[in-house]
Amino acid sequence: MTVTYIQHVHTAGRLGTLRLLTIWKGGVVKGIWRDLLLYLILYAGISITYRLGFRDEGIKSGFERFCVFMDKFDEYIPLGFILGFYVTQVVNRWWTQVMTIPWLDTLCMNLASYLPGVRMKNTRRLITRYAMLANILTLRRVSTSVVKRFPTYEHLVETGLMTEKEMKKLEKLDKTTEGLHATAWYPIQWAQVILRKAKENGSITSDLLFQELQKNLQDISSGNGTLLIYAWVNIPLVYTQLVTIAVHIYFFVTLFSRQYLNPTPHNRGDGGEFWPVPAGTPDSVNLVGY
Repeated sequence: MTVTYIQHVHTAGRLGTLRLLTIWKGGVVKGIWRDLLLYLILYAGISITYRLGFRDEGIKSGFERFCVFMDKFDEYIPLGFILGFYVTQVVNRWWTQVMTIPWLDTLCMNLASYLPGVRMKNTRRLITRYAMLANILTLRRVSTSVVKRFPTYEHLVETGLMTEKEMKKLEKLDKTTEGLHATAWYPIQWAQVILRKAKENGSITSDLLFQELQKNLQDISSGNGTLLIYAWVNIPLVYTQLVTIAVHIYFFVTLFSRQYLNPTPHNRGDGGEFWPVPAGTPDSVNLVGY
């Protein structure tokens, strides 16, 4: 979830950025508190069992040896490298999608410049509506928020983004494609037909201006196509599975490797104090957050 927080960053004081930690929506605490709480409960349960549940010294000694082994084993899990690669891919995909979202500003400004006057007002509005409709049809396949706002074509008709006749055309196209392919390009084609008619009746006086407006429409269609590709083609499943397995194995290992053990000749000896929170908790917060 993308949350705007820059307005909460104070530049006057040194501790102003600490206010960011209190933001719940979209924050790291909201995202990890359940997993982190479960991890701490399991860690504390193992620690209490070690101190109060193991009456037999042989079992207790074996548990201590197992913890020491786990402490050496977690060094062989390249979690930092794996997560670094995976998070980089996720952030790059997210930012590329943000920068790909088509904006209608350039098209609208060019329409106002190249098709001026009251007589062409309806033409400008019609082309703009078609371009906006194309964006909405694309975002309905990408964003759950947009789907909730416009769950059916009837909702687009109610808001004035589409007419009944245009809805029937889209429904016919969906039936032809069996609903398997995106139809966001269809409104762009309608807008191109309107531009061609404006060129034929002399409303657009130059081929250069006509080509520029067509290019604006093509850029919108291309941006929508890129968004759909990102929605269709995910990060390879093997990468996601690899990260998931590595993270879960790492935290399973740290449940034992971070235990505070009673000093004995065969273990590392942490002093034997009982601490319900493992020493690597800040590191765990970072990893779970990723």
